[in-house]
Amino acid sequence: AGERAPYLVAERGDELGVLEAQLGVMARNVAATIAELRVEHERLQSILRSMVEGVLVTDLAGGVVLMNERAREFFELPRESSGRRLIELVRDPQVADLTRELASGVPLASRDLTLAGGQTLHVNAAPLRDADGRPFGFVLVLHDVTELRRLEVVRRDFVANVSHELRTPLTAIKGYAETLLGPPGDDRPTARRFLSVIDRHAERLGRLIDDLLTLSDLELGRTPLRLAAVDLVPVIDDVLAIFAERMKLAELAVTTRVEPGTPQVLADADRLQQVLINLVDNAMKYSPAGGCIAISAGRGNGAHADMVEIAVEDTGTGIPAEDLPRLTERFFRVEKARSRALGGTGLGLAIVKHIVQAHDGALGIDSTLGRGTTVRVLLPSAGTAAEAGSTTSRAPLHLSLASASDKSGS
Repeated sequence: AGERAPYLVAERGDELGVLEAQLGVMARNVAATIAELRVEHERLQSILRSMVEGVLVTDLAGGVVLMNERAREFFELPRESSGRRLIELVRDPQVADLTRELASGVPLASRDLTLAGGQTLHVNAAPLRDADGRPFGFVLVLHDVTELRRLEVVRRDFVANVSHELRTPLTAIKGYAETLLGPPGDDRPTARRFLSVIDRHAERLGRLIDDLLTLSDLELGRTPLRLAAVDLVPVIDDVLAIFAERMKLAELAVTTRVEPGTPQVLADADRLQQVLINLVDNAMKYSPAGGCIAISAGRGNGAHADMVEIAVEDTGTGIPAEDLPRLTERFFRVEKARSRALGGTGLGLAIVKHIVQAHDGALGIDSTLGRGTTVRVLLPSAGTAAEAGSTTSRAPLHLSLASASDKSGS
């Protein structure tokens, strides 16, 4: 019982024997067709499972006929979804609009769907037709375009920011130049003041272009690092020498402390200096007269004990908690007007982030409104890197941003 009956074998030459032979051929053909369909079905299922796109097929009434795993993940649907209407499974007005559009007979529907979790799907939907051209259902192909849409926003913001940053100094340069090109006069002090403004804005343009090129090279990996064992003390001293006069004029005090036994870091000395210059420059811009900037270095803590931590702390205005996640974005400024007035390009922390990441390091920022900000940089120590060898990979480190309220749990 339960075994497949053997195919009929014709042993007679009369009509019944011929019928037996024909039935045997038919049975073999049916079995071969079923086997081919089974193989084709498995091939289709394998293709659907391997697709990064979601595929969903419904009947004309919107009932789910077929769905691959990716589509199920997108909409967080149960496996037993076949036969149920899509708008009942996915209670989203955007999906309801899409099904109505398909039911209206459009040849192709295409739109973005924003899911509850913030994920963005681009949906292409089209009717399925039989051999006579009659529709019998719909197929929806779902593409996850969350990152693409985010990058489009970043690109638009970047173009808008660059345009604004370039337009401001160019407008000033053009205005003062036109004044100087006007009727000649004898007011040389005014002319010199105008030329000074033009020179200042030209320098700002130069800094902006330099920072843009630096950031572009870092993001594209076109900046080779000349890694070597670097002693932090002379690097910190060189950076402070650059700012000594400005700190004096700004009435800012500075302290430095490199803990005894702090190892050398494995770094590109020039890029490391660039990181510290940007961090000290930021600390100065947002510190009031009489404030203090503290630079310290020592071994990392806990899981980062094999690394070196460099910290730049100020007693400035601090940063609102809601702004912390955006600090390393290009052109983001907490105090836009003040930053521009002080000559900032809005690219400093973005450059710092990419330099630190290129060194397999990490960046952390703690801030308290009214009390100041501390920026911490973790870099591999030269000794640890040498022991690990060039082929050993380090677990990735991540950016850490925290405010005082985050720490207190409020």
